Amino acid sequence: MYYFRYHLYVLLIINILFGQEIVQDRIIVKIAPDLSRADFIASIDTSKYAIEKVLVKRLNIVSLKLKNDMIGLPLKAVKEFQSSPYIDKVMPDTKVSRRNIPDDNQFDQQWALHNTGQSGGTIDADIDAIEAWDISTGGVTPLGDTIVVAIVDGGMLLTHNDLIPNLWTNYGEIPGNGIDDDDNGYIDDIHGWNAYSSNGSIPSDGHGTHVAGIVGAKGNNGDYVSGVNWDVKLMALGGSSGTTSIVLEAYGYILDQRAIYDSTGGTSGAFVVATNSSFGVNNADCNSATYSLWNDMYNALGEYGILSCGATMNNNSNVDVTGDVPTGCNSDYMISVTNTTRNDSKNSGAAYGLTTIDLGAPGTQILSTYTGGGTSSLSGTSMASPQVAGAIGLIHSSMSSGLASLFRASPDQGAMIIKQIILEGTDQLSSLNGITVSGGRLNLYNSAVLSMEYLAADSLDPNPITNLTADTSEWYRVNLQWNDPTELFGGDPIPNFMIDIYKNEEFEASVWSGVESYTDNGLSANTEYNYSLITRVIDTDSLSIGVSISVAPIGGNCQPSDVNEDNIVNILDVIELLRFSLGYYNPTDLDYCKADLNYDNVLDIIDVLMLMDVILGV
Repeated sequence: MYYFRYHLYVLLIINILFGQEIVQDRIIVKIAPDLSRADFIASIDTSKYAIEKVLVKRLNIVSLKLKNDMIGLPLKAVKEFQSSPYIDKVMPDTKVSRRNIPDDNQFDQQWALHNTGQSGGTIDADIDAIEAWDISTGGVTPLGDTIVVAIVDGGMLLTHNDLIPNLWTNYGEIPGNGIDDDDNGYIDDIHGWNAYSSNGSIPSDGHGTHVAGIVGAKGNNGDYVSGVNWDVKLMALGGSSGTTSIVLEAYGYILDQRAIYDSTGGTSGAFVVATNSSFGVNNADCNSATYSLWNDMYNALGEYGILSCGATMNNNSNVDVTGDVPTGCNSDYMISVTNTTRNDSKNSGAAYGLTTIDLGAPGTQILSTYTGGGTSSLSGTSMASPQVAGAIGLIHSSMSSGLASLFRASPDQGAMIIKQIILEGTDQLSSLNGITVSGGRLNLYNSAVLSMEYLAADSLDPNPITNLTADTSEWYRVNLQWNDPTELFGGDPIPNFMIDIYKNEEFEASVWSGVESYTDNGLSANTEYNYSLITRVIDTDSLSIGVSISVAPIGGNCQPSDVNEDNIVNILDVIELLRFSLGYYNPTDLDYCKADLNYDNVLDIIDVLMLMDVILGV
């Protein structure tokens, strides 16, 4: 995996062009990794700068106050710090206005998204949703995939005005005709699947409607409430049950839709990135024979990049000791969630576990959509888990194109990175310290920022190659072709560069700019190889994000050097090869497989000499 530094200089230029006002006596600095603030303070010129305050402790971001002659010259200060080895990133401070407070008429009651102290709450004891919405409000990934979150519950009210715009719809299916029109194995699955009765008729369920609204009630439409995502597609599953067969059928539908999406290049199926399960079996052992298939299911979903969010028990128990399904399952792709209050305490009726419960999220007195077409306030871990499922959806819209490309190439690895981003982005709480994995409560904004930075390109980094293709029409070889980049990420012309090629994560070769092709020979037939191509600027060693492709070469069965196929490599094979090289015979693909020892697609004297070396043991 390759990590790239991300600078905000392009954003600075945009801010200036669009007239955003720069604060004249302050800049913002992210201190270099593994460097203490004390060491950084010792490095600065105190006649010009002073540490004003720590802005983000976990990311080591501080504000610097400009002093004396530097006041009024923030851009000069930024330029001065750009070359400092003590600095990871530096940018001016700009005055911004709040743009993304939604106009939903009950939003002022949604303390989990924006806690102003309403109803006795603690100001800012929330997930920082409005700050995150200045980055993204959900919808699609940087690569254009429409984001889907699957709600495994008792069903949902499909006619709720705040859910209708965000319902996932299978447009390949004709409603009510009793035919599997899209040949996906399910009849009339228009908005999801009902695993209780194995059909596409979704039950209307208050609990599931509430959970769905937390994830993705349509935001900024002047109606009722907003979800964590203003825009996301909600897949409806009737399947919340302690009966494993029902649960597996519901999860199986989700897995099928994501697999279909990947295999068809997005023309069918659904780009599901998260499931939410606000149900379970108290005090059960997920690793026992009785429930082990739940864990297997989460692993299978994770291989396709789907993270599964689970609500832990609604009692004050230690899941590390008692067990729980699903939040005691050991799948890496499970995110287990407990319930926090409007005062950032753990709800006294919510379970915990230092090794099993990943984080907390608001789950007490949560207002959301409900049966009857209105709203209702409910409490429980059931309300906490969908906050995290919604966050996963939004992160897929806020992430860098580099992370989105990695996720597309390796969805299982991408899912684990997103889980890490969520846990690292939490607000640390004393109420959760020592009783959860992260010790914190979900912070949507922090996670969105981390997703933007992960594998994001610097303005001086090169752009990646485009239009990568692989030709495997010749036996035992692959020919890669692509278009070179012409610019750096910031738009300047790209200087001298090479394309570094990696095969199965191991360095393979470097190709000069302008060549735009590479042939790899001597491969095994019907074996998958993954190639990743990275642009590298020669003078600076700056790297682009990788562009990957997986191929499986064709070929028959042959023994190289055994030209006459007698299972012995000797002088008779040399004689046979000479006949090919002198034009007496026309070689077939199988002959090339046996005799083209230097893989140049020509049988000549070079191959004869190489065969002699094989016989002589040279």
